[in-house]
Amino acid sequence: MTPVRRGKGVIVTERSGIGATPAVAAGPRLRRRELLARAAQLGLVVPAAGYLAGCGGGGSETGGGSTAEPIKGTGVVLNYAGWMGKNTVKEFEAKYPGAGIKQISEGSISSGAVVPAIKANLSTYDAALGDQSVVGQAMAADVLQPYDWSNIPNIANVDERFRKAYSHGVPSDYGKTGIAYRKDLVSDTITSWADLWRLAPKYSGKIVFIDLDRDCIGSALKYKGHSANSTSESELNDALDALLEIKPHLEAIKAYDIGAGLVKGNTWIAMDWDYDTALAQQSDPNIEWVLPEEGAAAYLEGFFAVKDTPQLAVLEAFFNFFLEPKQYVDFVNTTGTAFVSAKATPYIKKSISQNKALIVDPATLANVEFEGYLGEATALYAKIWDQFKSA
Repeated sequence: MTPVRRGKGVIVTERSGIGATPAVAAGPRLRRRELLARAAQLGLVVPAAGYLAGCGGGGSETGGGSTAEPIKGTGVVLNYAGWMGKNTVKEFEAKYPGAGIKQISEGSISSGAVVPAIKANLSTYDAALGDQSVVGQAMAADVLQPYDWSNIPNIANVDERFRKAYSHGVPSDYGKTGIAYRKDLVSDTITSWADLWRLAPKYSGKIVFIDLDRDCIGSALKYKGHSANSTSESELNDALDALLEIKPHLEAIKAYDIGAGLVKGNTWIAMDWDYDTALAQQSDPNIEWVLPEEGAAAYLEGFFAVKDTPQLAVLEAFFNFFLEPKQYVDFVNTTGTAFVSAKATPYIKKSISQNKALIVDPATLANVEFEGYLGEATALYAKIWDQFKSA
C-alpha cells in the first residue's frame, strides 16, 4: 500500500478542470477509507455475484420526496472513492430519470479540512460525507442544510441510537478502535487496554499503534478512565503520559497496513480498527479482536446537505433510496464496514454480519463512545499528539 504522508488536505474536483491529482496528505477518515476501498478492489469484501438478487424484505422500503412533479437535477456529493454501493447510483438514476448523483472523490482531504473547503466553495457541493466532528464543524460554520425528514421515510430503517447520535444527516456507517492480536503468538489473554499496557514490556517491539490523533489519544483516554472526547487538559496529560510510557515498546505507529502486519506475523499486538481486523481475519483466523473492557473510541459518519443547496429534493430522494434495504446491503457488502441498520443484517454477507469485530448489538454499542466535535480543545489534541510523535 502506498504510504500516506502528512500535510494540508487538497480537494481536486471534477469541476475544477485540473487533470492531475496532486500527491497530498490524507486525514483520518480518508486513510481508513483508502484502506477499505483498496481491499475491496482486491476482491476481499466485494459482494458475490447474484447475492443481492435474493435480497428483499427485512425492513421498510418507502419512496420519498414529492410525487407532484418529477425530481430533476444532479446532486454533487463529496465522498471517498468507492464509498458507495456498487450499483446504487446507477439504479437510482434508472428509477428517477432526469435526476443524478455525481460523486467527487478525486484528490485527498483531511477531515479537519472538509468544512473549510465546503465554505470556500459553497456552489460546488450539495452534500458531503462526514463524521460527527465534521458535522459539528459544519454547524459552527453555518454550512449545514437540514433535511426534510418527511422526504426520507427510510431513515426509520436506521437504528434509533445512530439516528439520535447523527441527527443532522443520514447515518451510513460507524467504526471503532480496539485491540487485535495473534493468539498463536501471544500466550496471554487480552481483554482490556490495561492488559495491553501491562504486557507491553513482555512483547516489546511487536506492538503497533494507530497513527491518527483522535483514535490513538481517545484509546489512551479510555485506558485512563476518561472520556474519548475529554477536553480537560489534565486528563489529556494523563493520556500523553500513558502514550509516552508505552512508546518505547512500539514496533511502529502506522496509518495503514496494520492488519497486514498481523497476518505476516511481524506485529503480534495492535491498536486497530474493527474493519481492518475483520479483513485480516479472512487471511488468518489466529487474529483475535478485542473490544476493550474500558470502552473504545468510535466514529459515526454519514451524509449531510450543504446549506442552500438547490438540489435538496434530489439529495432527499437519493438518500431515501440509499436507505432501502437492498441498496444499503449493497453499500455494506461493497465496503465491508460496520453497519447502522440491524434490519439489513439477514442480507449482509455473513463474513461481515457475524464477525465479532463488526457485529452490531446493544452490548457492543454500550461500550463505544463516538468522537465528537472538540471546538477549541482541538488545539490541545494537536499539542498532545505532536508531543507524543516527537518524543
